[in-house]
Amino acid sequence: MSRIEIIPEERFVTAAWSGGTTTELFIFPEGSSYQERRFGFRISSALVELESSVFTRLEGVKRYLTPLGEGFLLNVNGREVPLKNGEVLEFSGEDDVVCFGSGRDLNLMLKGYEGSMKLVSGLFRVYDSAHAFVFAPSGAELCSGDETASLPAGGFARLSVGEYLARGRIALFLVGGLTNEE
Repeated sequence: MSRIEIIPEERFVTAAWSGGTTTELFIFPEGSSYQERRFGFRISSALVELESSVFTRLEGVKRYLTPLGEGFLLNVNGREVPLKNGEVLEFSGEDDVVCFGSGRDLNLMLKGYEGSMKLVSGLFRVYDSAHAFVFAPSGAELCSGDETASLPAGGFARLSVGEYLARGRIALFLVGGLTNEE
């Protein structure tokens, strides 16, 4: 059984938002709908096309964001937050967020789930968590045991429990259980 499941681009869903387009890489559980705000967690990449755009307010959602290019200047609830490539910002979906600058970003949205998004390279381990994914912004090679997978720029994969070696920088998404019983 493969520990690294490459998720092909054909499964991604791209839609418009007020500042550009968003590409949904993964949404959980099956049958979820971002448009109807029915989801437990969602991983996406957005293309911000306007020099100034307002982020969609998402009640009850914890968000993580990292720029894939040079970076953005965000205004979060009236406070300026410069966000550079390689930095991850955690914020509430209820925050008022205005983005200045154009480019591509990567997002994790959690609704009733615990999780994290961080940029890593080298050795890392996936423990017995419910869901683990990686995104390769510029391409990377991922190894686990005798299995090796090449991820092109924009490559996305689901991981099983185990130890991994990332040759190149990747975004690692770990999503655990529910934060409360629903």
